[in-house]
Amino acid sequence: MRASVRRSIQALLDGTDMITMLAGAVSGAVAGYTYYPATYDADLRLAATGAVALGGVFLFTTVADAVLTPLRRRFAQADVAEMRAVAEARVAEARGVAAPSGLSEALDQVAAAAEDDATRRAAQAAYRIDLSDQLLSNPSRWRGYTSGEATYYLAPGTVLHYSREENERGTPKHRYTLLTADDPTPVPVTNIRDILDDLTLRLRKTEALDETMPSTV
Repeated sequence: MRASVRRSIQALLDGTDMITMLAGAVSGAVAGYTYYPATYDADLRLAATGAVALGGVFLFTTVADAVLTPLRRRFAQADVAEMRAVAEARVAEARGVAAPSGLSEALDQVAAAAEDDATRRAAQAAYRIDLSDQLLSNPSRWRGYTSGEATYYLAPGTVLHYSREENERGTPKHRYTLLTADDPTPVPVTNIRDILDDLTLRLRKTEALDETMPSTV
């Protein structure tokens, strides 16, 4: 239901409360005044009429509430949902992400969010292999992908790869592996020492290769 229509109906419901109270008061007053026993004290007629009028207000409002409460609850839930959507849109705009104008734009935003999610998961879970909280926990060094994987550039030809899986119980498993340009076999990493050993070995191989190559000078 459109917001303008909902607001119009809500205004009518609010006006119904006043009409119900007036109808109850008038009906009670007329009934009390008309059917006040003639044998009773005439001085108490006005007081009795007022009491009956109050009773009429109570009766009419009770019946009206019973009838209109489900409708009011429905509109209240719709208002809450609308306010929540508006608040979320404002928060998104404050963060620099405007509400999408179409499905294609929404898909682009979700894809960007998925990449950022993978980036942050890789950085946050890095404490499993690096407790220093200095190097691998820096999200700006990670590159996330929509698949949920991420890579961390270590050196020319060497990257740290992150992936996340879940077992049959739904428990996540974070996997880190080394990928190098000269060897397609992933090397499991369980400690930052594994990375240090691999880079040290690669450096020694490079230095040894440089020493064996004849000088062109």
